[in-house]
Formats: sequence, C-alpha cells, structure tokens
Amino acid sequence: MTGTAKLPITDIFPNPNQPRKDFDQVKLEELAASIREYGVRQPILVTPREGRYMIVAGERRFRASLIKGLTHMPAVIDEMNDDLVEELALLENIQREDLNVIEIALAYKGLMDRGWTAEQLATKMGFRQVWRIDEKIRLLNLTEENRKLVIKGKLTNAQAQELARLKPEHQAIALAKILSGACPTYNKLRALVDSLLLKESQFNLFELEEMSDEERAVIDRTDALLTAIERLIGQTSSPESVKKAAYHEAITASRIDFIINHLMKLRKAAFLGEAIRQAASSDRP
Repeated sequence: MTGTAKLPITDIFPNPNQPRKDFDQVKLEELAASIREYGVRQPILVTPREGRYMIVAGERRFRASLIKGLTHMPAVIDEMNDDLVEELALLENIQREDLNVIEIALAYKGLMDRGWTAEQLATKMGFRQVWRIDEKIRLLNLTEENRKLVIKGKLTNAQAQELARLKPEHQAIALAKILSGACPTYNKLRALVDSLLLKESQFNLFELEEMSDEERAVIDRTDALLTAIERLIGQTSSPESVKKAAYHEAITASRIDFIINHLMKLRKAAFLGEAIRQAASSDRP
C-alpha cells in the first residue's frame, strides 16, 4: 500500500535506528498544544514493516499526537528499503538542525556500517572535505561522560577532538586539565594529548638514567648555550645596541634566521617536554 492515508496511531511505530535520540519534552508539549488547536497539518512519512508502519520522518509530530491523545494521524506511505529509510531520517534531522554532534556521529557510523564510504557520505551531506565525516565519527571514541559534555556545550569541538584521540583513562586526565584551566590554548592541549599518547605507547623521553654520558653532555651544553644567549640578549637589548649591531658586517639576516629556526625547533620540543613531564606527574598521588 502506498499513498496518503489516515492511519490508526497504534499501527505506527518509531524507527529504532532514528538518528535523533533526545526529544525536548517542553517543545513536544508546545507542539501537542498546537495540534490540539489546529490538528496535524503535515502528514508524517512512513514505510510498511510487518503489517504496521515505521516512521521515516515526522517522529516529533507522532510523539506530540500521542501526548494530545489522537487515535489517527495523516501519513504518506511509501515502500522503502532500510538504507533509504536511514538516509532520509538522517537528512531530515540534519536539515532541521535537530541532531547534536554525537547523534550525527552515530548516524554516520550507522550508514558506514551498512557499506557507505566516507566519500559517499561527504557527497550526500554536501561536504567538500571527506575529513569532516571522519572528524565527526572520531567523537564516538569519547567516553559517555565526555559525550554528554560535548552535547551540553561544555567542551568545544577542538577539545572534544583532542580528547577523542586518547584512551578513556587518559581522557579523564586531559579533561581535568581542561576544566582546571591548565590548557587555555589549543597548542597546550595538543601538547598534553601528544604527551599522553606517548605514555600510552609506554615511551618516556625523560628517563634520564637511560641516557648515555654523551647525551647528558649535549643537554648540559644546550643549557649553557641558552644561558649565554639570555645573558647576551640582556646586555644588548637597548635600541642603541641593536642599531649598532645591525650595521656590523658580521651580523647578517641569514645568520639570525638560522639561529631563530633552530631555537623554534628547540622551543617546540621543550613545549612538548613540559607537557610530557606534566602528564607524567598528573596521575601520581
């Protein structure tokens, strides 16, 4: 049977794979009040399943009609396979902006479990970049607690993406750092997560007893060099000193660039090292 009909509401049931899991009760009550006054103005979309009708689109209207106490409701009946049902349910909710990011991730994962590729999904969703699909699905690595924080807006997308790279026990460590304000920037959070990933792989850069005498000497020389550079900058930091130095033939832009580039590499490594030390002490009593 296809077409439009007024179906007994007892013959209609929700799609168990409906992407949307949370329904705002207050908004449902408001919709029920509207239905009480004006009726169901737009039929829901259903598909036959084992002698009954499964909702493809319009579950909010169905739920509000149950609250209102309707016995029948208008519906468009269409024969559809499971893949098309899931696709239309996802598109309807996304177009209405009814899904939170976790529900979207679950819906994407469900479609990919049915054989969709990330490329096909990206095309269907209108994304030019396939990584936007992977980014959403990665959020399913979050613990249930962290998923709830994402839904409530307590974690930004960048914070959630970084936490999703970690195992549950290390997600808890990183979350505590975020909530305490210890990672106010993305770079600090990224460094912390990188350090925790190193811990997960049981690799510790700061076991000094495993270093050779030669490696210790390099570290000592680096420390001495940084101390000398700090002293030199302190002594030549006046505008007059800088001006005179700039005209000296031995001081060239290429030499300064070489030093800056090397110090930037050292800075990046030191930044990660600080995060690793922080992570190493974060789960100590």
